[in-house]
Amino acid sequence: MPSPVKEIALRLESECDIVNTQSLLSIIRPNWPKEKLCFKVFNEGISNTLFAIYLDTPLTPDNTVLVRIFGYQTELYIDRDREALYMWILNQFGFTSQVFAKFTNGICYGYIPGFTPSCEMLTKPQYFKMVAEKLAALHCLPVSEFAKKHFSGTELVPDTKPCVMHYLTKFIGLLPECFSSKLSMNCAGDGSVMADCQLNYLSKEYLEGEVKFLRKLLSNAKSPVAFCHNDLLFGNIVFSPNEDSVHFIDFEYCGYNHVCYDIANHFCEYAGMSNPDYSKIPSNEMQREWVRVYLSAYQRLCTKHTTKTSESHANKVCINAAEVDKWLEEIRHFTLASHLYWGIWGMVQAFRSKIAFDYTGYAFARLREYKRLKSQLCN
Repeated sequence: MPSPVKEIALRLESECDIVNTQSLLSIIRPNWPKEKLCFKVFNEGISNTLFAIYLDTPLTPDNTVLVRIFGYQTELYIDRDREALYMWILNQFGFTSQVFAKFTNGICYGYIPGFTPSCEMLTKPQYFKMVAEKLAALHCLPVSEFAKKHFSGTELVPDTKPCVMHYLTKFIGLLPECFSSKLSMNCAGDGSVMADCQLNYLSKEYLEGEVKFLRKLLSNAKSPVAFCHNDLLFGNIVFSPNEDSVHFIDFEYCGYNHVCYDIANHFCEYAGMSNPDYSKIPSNEMQREWVRVYLSAYQRLCTKHTTKTSESHANKVCINAAEVDKWLEEIRHFTLASHLYWGIWGMVQAFRSKIAFDYTGYAFARLREYKRLKSQLCN
């Protein structure tokens, strides 16, 4: 069975590739006059190139198409066909914008008006509670059941096993041999990075050992396995202009995981991307309130779906201090997985990406925090 997402055999070399962009628009928006097309490039992304094509301002869902050109060689660890399918399924649930088409090295989809929050904004209860409830709603979606119903017997049905360990192993395999010496050559003059290059975590053997450690640590994880975003940084959160709703965007890393991984990963994003500051991670008090709101929403929303798994779990959730403590403990464990995941990802990107970003510095910031938190956990 073919994918429900339209596929166009066309390649965009960059956001400046006007000729092919117009050809793309002539297929998905044939009534838009070429002479009236306007372009806006978004420079915040560090995995892909994103720009909007629109007819007029302000940008609205009706007059705007978003075009994302996939980052160089990201298809080595992101299944782009699977990503497009997930976006299509999420749209069927009204969870994200419409997917217009997938082209050879990118995807076109609808625009969601709004703004991305600041770290300060998401420390305020009225906002972080909205995010907690929205993430609970995502985790309650029966994505796999929907796929089985519509695509049974095909490769379009997703694997519901937790995927974080799979990708950790995959990232390590994508690192070149002797990658530590190559990174040190790329970072000449940066004393802190040069020092990191002498540490033992710049070997595949060390990284593989840490994956083995995490497998054992997380083998008894109790939080449910559900469809997760897996990359809920602030740039992937969009509040509506009047701040009465929130949406998630950019599902390229999505897949099934323990939900505590998704929550832990989101908490880590409070540190930021450039020069991460881990003192900005939510306080214990804030995390406790965040988890309480999440569990309340999860319990309420999962009862809307008819799957036995979600109903069973929803009926078992008892939101008391002891339950919240259990979740916070598991979130702390999955925080290690998040740091190792994005640390290795950063090193992979340092060798492959053509986007101007300090991937090496980011990778070492995550790995340093991983080592610090692991030492606390083991003491």
